[in-house]
Amino acid sequence: MKKLNEINISGVSLPLYAFIVIVLAVTIAMGKLPLNMLGLTLLLVVMGHLLYFIGDKLPIMNSYLGGGSVFTLLGATLLATYHVIPANIITATKGFLGDSFGFLDFYIAALICGAILGMNRNLLVKASARFIPVSLVTMVVGALSVGIVGSLLGQGFGHSILYVSFPQMVGGMGAGILPLSKIYAANLHGSQAAIFSQLAPATTLGNILAIIGAVLIVKVFADSPYNGHGVLIPVNKDELKKEKLTLDPTQSGVGMMFAFSIFLLGVICNAFVPKIHSYAFMIIIVFILKAFNAVPKPLEKLCGHVQPSHYDQPHPCSPSWDRSFLD
Repeated sequence: MKKLNEINISGVSLPLYAFIVIVLAVTIAMGKLPLNMLGLTLLLVVMGHLLYFIGDKLPIMNSYLGGGSVFTLLGATLLATYHVIPANIITATKGFLGDSFGFLDFYIAALICGAILGMNRNLLVKASARFIPVSLVTMVVGALSVGIVGSLLGQGFGHSILYVSFPQMVGGMGAGILPLSKIYAANLHGSQAAIFSQLAPATTLGNILAIIGAVLIVKVFADSPYNGHGVLIPVNKDELKKEKLTLDPTQSGVGMMFAFSIFLLGVICNAFVPKIHSYAFMIIIVFILKAFNAVPKPLEKLCGHVQPSHYDQPHPCSPSWDRSFLD
């Protein structure tokens, strides 16, 4: 039993985690899982951490095939496709993350504000000057390449760019192809659900192959002089220093209120220019505020409270976190 307690999944000992999984499985089997924030949050957190843990431990998978990140994507896809998770829970989860509840808006608003305002301003400006041109060239070359291959395969140049290239560029589901499918539906006068189903395969496979490709590149070019070993831009150590914060619910709340207000500004801008999503407007607004030092330092610090990496306390997934009360 002691050895089992030493195995932990995201800071929770294996016996306790197994108990939580069993309780969750029985509740689902009985059809009694609350389809609200409580039940769906538990399902997503427990299954997500479990799949990630398994993928990170599997040989080959953890070295060459993306580890926990890819295994979580694949595992979740298989659980939904083969109806291991009932259809009503899948539908409720989509609503929880999407339009019905909007949990993704909550998460992304806090993430964007906390990440950008919490960065060193000089580093942000320097990184943008180098990163944006490379990104633009990459996107243009990628889109043209996909269009040409699509034409050769009989799918059409424009169709391949719209339904294969763009979905991979936006990156994800909730903050990516979901708003993209709405934009397509509004302009093409089609069904948003039907368009979403066409965009989803490209995004899912693109994410998986991107992770696998990145891992293989790291392995193959480990000793190459062009390998930056995770450092995109050489910077001074002082630029990387972050002020460690003490967890304070009140200050976190103030930071969230500011972040959500910026999100609403993005929504207002989107009302005038519907073809640009509110997330994009939010990023632009926060970037401009940071670049011109328009946000007072105390308020920037409060926004940093919504970013876990800024806290002085170890994260629950960290081995140094005190989890003795969970054993």
